[in-house]
Amino acid sequence: MFSISVSGRKLKKGLIALTLFVFTFVILCPRGKVSAISLSEEKDLGKKFVILIHKSMPFVEDGEVLTYVRNIGNRVAKQVGITTYQFQFFVVDASVPNAFAVPGGYIFIYRGLIEMMTSEGELASILAHELGHITARHLQRSIDEAKILSVGMVAGMIAGILLGAPGLAVGGLAGAQTAALQYSRVHETEADMRGFGYLCQAGYDSTAMPSMMQKLLDCTWLQNSTIPSYLSTHPAVSERVQYLTEMVKKQKAPSRKAVEPPSGDFQVMQATLIADYTDETKAFDRFQEGIKKGDNAAVFGLGRLYLRQNQWSKAVEQLRQAAHLMPASPFVLSTLGEAYHRIGKLQEAQNTLDSALMIDPSSSIADFRLALVLMDMGKKDEALEHLMRIEDLTPMFPEVDYQLGVILGQANKLGPAHFYLGRYYFHKDNKELAISHFKKAKSLITDSPSKIDEINEDLKELEPKKKGFFS
Repeated sequence: MFSISVSGRKLKKGLIALTLFVFTFVILCPRGKVSAISLSEEKDLGKKFVILIHKSMPFVEDGEVLTYVRNIGNRVAKQVGITTYQFQFFVVDASVPNAFAVPGGYIFIYRGLIEMMTSEGELASILAHELGHITARHLQRSIDEAKILSVGMVAGMIAGILLGAPGLAVGGLAGAQTAALQYSRVHETEADMRGFGYLCQAGYDSTAMPSMMQKLLDCTWLQNSTIPSYLSTHPAVSERVQYLTEMVKKQKAPSRKAVEPPSGDFQVMQATLIADYTDETKAFDRFQEGIKKGDNAAVFGLGRLYLRQNQWSKAVEQLRQAAHLMPASPFVLSTLGEAYHRIGKLQEAQNTLDSALMIDPSSSIADFRLALVLMDMGKKDEALEHLMRIEDLTPMFPEVDYQLGVILGQANKLGPAHFYLGRYYFHKDNKELAISHFKKAKSLITDSPSKIDEINEDLKELEPKKKGFFS
């Protein structure tokens, strides 16, 4: 059973919301045989779950962490090939080790699971496994194969898995527990097989997947049934370690001539999570100990901790040391650029962020931070270019929408400005401001049918005709 104390009132609220969502499906969908849901219905179901998840769970909002996880996810997702899914990756701010995927291409990984890892490959292996669930359309197959189950029952399974509440999943399944377990094992195996292929094709060491599974298996403290964990929501881990190890042994040498190496920023990303989301005193002691041992990531982590404590000068000094030790890290350079910006050294900030983008043009957070610097330098056209480059980052980092709204408003482009501000407040669950901005945008935008369609869809969520569980 899920323990509410793990994440407090916000998760309790989310559990209630998801439970009501499940009940809505049970009421609206007749029991007995149901037809398989279409891809568009699956995506719509996923969007609704994502909205509720954002309302019910705390999220990591650090731009560098999100960009890093997104880049790793995208690198693996490229191996899927042509697909109608637009994959999105999120990090939940909770210390429990868990990860899950919901319909429509959305993948969530918990901070606690990342903290257990020792390599980028292990992170990639978890994301690859979740991609396997999505590309195999396991929700659709659960409905299609388990004919006696209603859509509401499947929704119950999802809600139970999302919040680590097996009791909720069992309640939704009623008398079909045994059948569901069998399908779950089949699905887990298929997700492992697909994920293993994606992982290897992306150029990662194939041993990363069984290594990650073994870490989960070795953590005996996870056996506490009140803790939602990757171990409890993904059964038969010991069996999976065995067959994944066998797959590694049988694997043929990579066909590509050169295997793309990891980015090298994994330990830096972990240090950021420690600096920003754990006890400050413990983080400080941990970084000091790491520095004594020559750990470069600890040098960076201490700089991040100073940023968290608003000790700007100390942060700059420490981050400059980290950049000297790791000059090819866009993660480090992006953070140093932010620190320079904080103390008003705009030219140094611009130079540092330009360097980060030269090393890695896909560093979306460097684009974002550079846009803010350019705005303060009065270079608004250049700032807008950088923000537009990363518009697709907004689902996981809504601040991009806010800054687009501000800069377009200053340029008197009021239609698009209201559109982006509407999206920002929609993501922030501020219905009143979202509706206000969307309606103003709708009256002003005349040259973008796609934006109008998006506004209409969001207004349906914000202004349902009948009051229900989403009102």
